Amino acid sequence: MKYVLSPEEQAGFDVTYEMVPSDMHRTFPTKSTTSCRLAARYPGRATIMYFESLFEFECAQYFWSRSDVVDLKTQQLVHYTDEFGTHEHYFDLMVTFVTGEVVFFSCRPKDRDASGELARTLQFIRNQTLRFHADRCEMLTEEEITEADVYRAREILRSRKFRNSANCARLLEIFKRIGKPVKVFNLLEAFGREGAAWNAMWNLIGDGLIEHLAPDENSVLTHTSWIGLVEYDA
Repeated sequence: MKYVLSPEEQAGFDVTYEMVPSDMHRTFPTKSTTSCRLAARYPGRATIMYFESLFEFECAQYFWSRSDVVDLKTQQLVHYTDEFGTHEHYFDLMVTFVTGEVVFFSCRPKDRDASGELARTLQFIRNQTLRFHADRCEMLTEEEITEADVYRAREILRSRKFRNSANCARLLEIFKRIGKPVKVFNLLEAFGREGAAWNAMWNLIGDGLIEHLAPDENSVLTHTSWIGLVEYDA
């Protein structure tokens, strides 16, 4: 998801946007004794979004950082029926991808659905009413969205605010000249300005041009990590 400058901003004018609430089907108290409620600005938009838990917000950050996501909404209502009657279920996130696919996500730490009640609810929805709202519905836990995923998303989102296209192009050209995987600190040294290179590196990772060659999905990128050019199949 990339922020596109308005014509006024491109002309050099300062633009102030009025923040408006996001399109959600319910509201909830901003305080809770069991979870961390958050409000955050949708990156690149004048929209405030509300989250019932820190994990829900971290899942949103993960999708915001992906280049194949075009829209995200919270608290989307779906009805379903079981042996006890008709019920309401609010999906934490509704994500729209560039392909047009719409997916509902329920974000729960794994131990919060030990009884399997949420998994059962999602199956009812898949069998009954999902086709009227989305293409798929899934449950996200810390096994799908790891701490490493969240760190990566935060770095990509941070780097986009300070994107310098010339630095990105120069770092990519240096990497191509090296022609093989390299440790992060070696690439930063080759660039010459560590802060600018670090920011450019994360922009290139967000663009899908270079990648962290992580030993496992829980590995966080550091100065001693290996990174390489992304190779695409013809």
